[in-house]
Amino acid sequence: MFKLILSLCLLSSMAFSQAKLVEGKIIDKDTKQPIPFASIGLLGTSKGTSSNLNGQFSLSVIDNFSIRVSCLGYRTLQLDSIPKDQFVIVELEPSATQLKEIVVFNKQVNARKVVNKAFRSISDNFNTDPFFQKFFYRHYCKDDSVYGRLIEASVDVWKRKGYKSTQSVAGITDEIRVTQLRRSFDMTKASQGHTPIAIKNILQADIAGYQANAPSDHISFFAEVSSLKADAGKYDFTYEGLTYYDGKEVYEIGYNLRKDSVLTTQGYELRPGNKGSLFISTKDYVFVKLVDVKFWDQDTIKTTTYYTPYKGNYYPYHLIRDGNSVARNGSTHLFHVEMMATEILTEGFETFYGDEPGKFDLLKIPHDSIYWSNNTILKTTPLEDVIISDLGGGESLSEQFKRYQHQELNQIESGKADDRFNWFKNENKDKKIIYLTFWNSDCLLCLQQIEYQKKLIKKYKENVAFVLLSIDKDEAKWKRTIEKYNLKIDGFTNFRIGEQSTISQMYNLTQIPRTVIIDKSGNDFKVNAGLPNDVALKKDFDLLISDKNE
Repeated sequence: MFKLILSLCLLSSMAFSQAKLVEGKIIDKDTKQPIPFASIGLLGTSKGTSSNLNGQFSLSVIDNFSIRVSCLGYRTLQLDSIPKDQFVIVELEPSATQLKEIVVFNKQVNARKVVNKAFRSISDNFNTDPFFQKFFYRHYCKDDSVYGRLIEASVDVWKRKGYKSTQSVAGITDEIRVTQLRRSFDMTKASQGHTPIAIKNILQADIAGYQANAPSDHISFFAEVSSLKADAGKYDFTYEGLTYYDGKEVYEIGYNLRKDSVLTTQGYELRPGNKGSLFISTKDYVFVKLVDVKFWDQDTIKTTTYYTPYKGNYYPYHLIRDGNSVARNGSTHLFHVEMMATEILTEGFETFYGDEPGKFDLLKIPHDSIYWSNNTILKTTPLEDVIISDLGGGESLSEQFKRYQHQELNQIESGKADDRFNWFKNENKDKKIIYLTFWNSDCLLCLQQIEYQKKLIKKYKENVAFVLLSIDKDEAKWKRTIEKYNLKIDGFTNFRIGEQSTISQMYNLTQIPRTVIIDKSGNDFKVNAGLPNDVALKKDFDLLISDKNE
């Protein structure tokens, strides 16, 4: 019934009995089109992966393995023998999907009751004991047509109380840690407001685990946690049809928030809207998939969540969020965040305590090139390969992370500031203009001018590195000032050089604030450059960026 087509593709070879990566593609048997977000499980283990938008997957395996492939709307397939070192194309046979017009039940399906029963049945269908999940995390952003940052990580989540009760926010009964990380620099206009990593945000796409605990006056566009259960009375629910998942009949239930408006000085204004689909099994009323869309004017946030069974309980295996916001000037910012489960452990796992890490906690994670070569991660699509290449000028994401980590750690580690600055200067040669600002914590004018720089960063950060050289003697005072005035944002590079540094002597520093422009070749362009609020400074930047000075 199922046809397995094998085409030779050389994979990375490893030592006998060690793990190796099996790669393949899931396609529709009839149309030959790729099937995204199929669940691929390694039989006899707690490990698995998911196919990407192009149906491709990679899975870390050992000898004598079998895989099980399942996807909503298709018959589940088990493959017991796959030749090693070959690219696998797996054809899934569509299951019969029936529209509501042609499905005959003993009585009419009450969509609202189906949804209510699914929420009541969470503790019956999901694991209420402590369990551990390992995820692969990917996050990228885009300003208009230009991609600005990409982050990948390995994330561990220990749910100490399982699904005993839904939580109003991630992190209350969840322990979170990041064990591996690689990323690009952040070149987006919104970098100053970016959280370093959005694990809690994407965890909260799990509607079985996270729900608002009380009804709201109106649905918030910015809320990261669903209020579908608490605010069910504000929604219309409709039965849309019947499909299958893993051999089970599944209802498709549509939902739509009734239109609401609020009186403003400009008249009545529509509040945010919300619609989506829930896929719920007809037998045990378990959630198997969610598609949720929030919209407000031109802004949208789409959330998609997939669940898979393991040892009699269901778990989230792929969580995805895509957002699009439009500014008043017409510019757009898009984000994509997803987490894919690679392992589920219900016993024998290491317990730990942790929270979503901050920027400097992430910087301390050592880069492990072997991990990224040999472990299960979500396959990149051709588009994502282009994003990585464009962000790094052809560098791999791992190489970009090494540079990012080195640069950021140079700002906070003790040691010779002169050496660290010289490394930074050489690292940016032929890549960026450098704008130096000499300052200290007691200089009010310095701090005012640095605030002006934050505006310049939004426009010029792709081409200009903004470097703050503090001559503070007191390191603790310098760090407090950086925290107080939010000078650790992406776009600023901080060094404390002290009062007697060779850099100060080289530029004959006698007063602050003092600014210097260094061109892409590493040569001083202006040793007494304009301050950030000086119109002439922008002209200098534009001149150097256009290369008219060469």
